[in-house]
Order: sequence, then C-alpha cells, then structure tokens
Amino acid sequence: MPIVFNCPTCGSELRAPDEYAGKSAKCKNCQSRLTIPSSQEPEILLDSSSPAGGMQLDYHQQLEQSGFPAMIHGIPIAKLSAADAKQIWEWGFKMLQIASSENGTIDEIKYDGHIIIMDDGTRWEVDDIDTGTAEFWDTGDRVVVVDDRMYRLDESESVAVQKD
Repeated sequence: MPIVFNCPTCGSELRAPDEYAGKSAKCKNCQSRLTIPSSQEPEILLDSSSPAGGMQLDYHQQLEQSGFPAMIHGIPIAKLSAADAKQIWEWGFKMLQIASSENGTIDEIKYDGHIIIMDDGTRWEVDDIDTGTAEFWDTGDRVVVVDDRMYRLDESESVAVQKD
C-alpha cells in the first residue's frame, strides 16, 4: 500500500511506494525537498466536526496542540522550518512512547533538589552533580523519566535520577 502524506511546504497530497520511506524527494507541486515519511508515522487528525473537516494537521500545529512549549531555546515553534518541526514532533512522539509509564508532574522537591516526589507518590533521588538544577524546578512541572534521566519538558532540562 502506498504512503500517502502531505508536502510540509505547500500541503499537496503526495504518494510514494512503501520502499521509499525515509528517502529524500521533491514535491511535484512546489519542488521543495522533503523526506518521505514512514507508513508507521502517527497522523493527528482534526475532529470531523471541525471547520477543516478532518484535514491532516501540519507538524507546527501538532506541536502546538500537543502542549509542547511555544518556544524551544528561544526559538518560536512557528518560525521553525517544516523539516525541523517534523523532527521535533517525531522525537517527542518517540520519547512519549518510551516513557509513557514514568511521567507526570512534580509534587514536591526536598533537600535542596536531592529528592523529587512525583504526583503518583514515587520518589526519585537526584545525582549530586544535578541537584543544583533540580532545586530550581517547581512543583507542577511536567517531567518524564527515560533511562535514569528525568527530563523537565517545559524547559528541555534533565537530571540523572534513581528510583528511591
């Protein structure tokens, strides 16, 4: 079955055979360079009752609607190239899949950033080298733990942790 996707520049609907997934190509309409997505890529669709009637969102809209920070290291999402927005979306989606069981919000930070207690009651011990970062995090911050690193999603910061 062919891969059906939209050009990130002009929005034209394009088709490519499955074996071309991940390869570079040109849009037939606007001639911009693009990467053919995998057929396994997630699609986020607008609700059918929305004015767009089920059109696929572009990656900028997907990032905005998913609660991603409006700015990444001082760069507004709206000013990212389509390719960069896509890369960030794919990274975020993979991180969410990897860490779906260890995410939540910070309930309490104790002992100058040495212990972080999550909203589900789990306790995480922060590595001594990272306590200076963790002590400035706030209750209510959204975090995710992947491979013994806790990532603060709003600021793209991380600290080394172990479950206490």
